[in-house]
Amino acid sequence: MAFSLLQQPAQAQTEAWPSKPIKVIVNFPPGGAADQIARAVSVPLQTALGQPVVVENRGGAGGNIGG
Repeated sequence: MAFSLLQQPAQAQTEAWPSKPIKVIVNFPPGGAADQIARAVSVPLQTALGQPVVVENRGGAGGNIGG
């Protein structure tokens, strides 16, 4: 009896993952091959996880800005 009472608070605290929108950062400017691949992968990822997926391009400095 005491064992089952100890398990209940742990189960109540768990939340669904992910609980926030997912951001995919691409290290190159928009329109390139890396951007197209990231956008193509984001659609199935969004439907599988049930969360919005945002593709953000951070080009410049040879990819160091996005990194």
